[in-house]
Amino acid sequence: MFKRSRVSVLTAIAAALSTSSLAETPPIQYQPNPDSPIGVRNPGAPAELQQLEFLIGDWKAAVVLHQPNGDLAYEARWHNTWIVNGFAIMQEWRDAYSTGAELRTYNSKTRSWEGRNYYAGWDTWTQSEGAFVEGEFVVETPSTGAEGAILSRERYFDIRANSFRMAATRSTDGGKTWSAPTYEMVCTRVD
Repeated sequence: MFKRSRVSVLTAIAAALSTSSLAETPPIQYQPNPDSPIGVRNPGAPAELQQLEFLIGDWKAAVVLHQPNGDLAYEARWHNTWIVNGFAIMQEWRDAYSTGAELRTYNSKTRSWEGRNYYAGWDTWTQSEGAFVEGEFVVETPSTGAEGAILSRERYFDIRANSFRMAATRSTDGGKTWSAPTYEMVCTRVD
């Protein structure tokens, strides 16, 4: 189901956090402007696009990064809007340590959600693939690290009108076993 080789968005944030100075946290610059249109899903797009309708809007994310030397908690903002005449979603992430965007759409041929990410300071786009399974959105992103092949998984769950949760895990054996959460977040809709 998942078969691309790239680093997940929040895994990259975790890597950036481990090398940044946490003593001086810069302020978050929220974008786009409050009057930016959110847009609407195209009624002619694949019906599966309704699965991610819950993401559309502006969110405050309470993130907890689990590290060997203790947890790091911080806040982020996440703006999600329909683009390309309502056939795709643009997700813009901003926190004190990183900013980036993801483009995501549903591929009817592969029956999966495809994503492309880019974060400031990266030299390349990353790729992910997802599926909506039993009321949860699951995204997997393969990459290669010091310990070899890594499969990162983000699981969006407890999805409600104005909030949802996400937990990330990773596997170094092709998805046979998974780690404890590497990071978690609770997202609350911003009016």
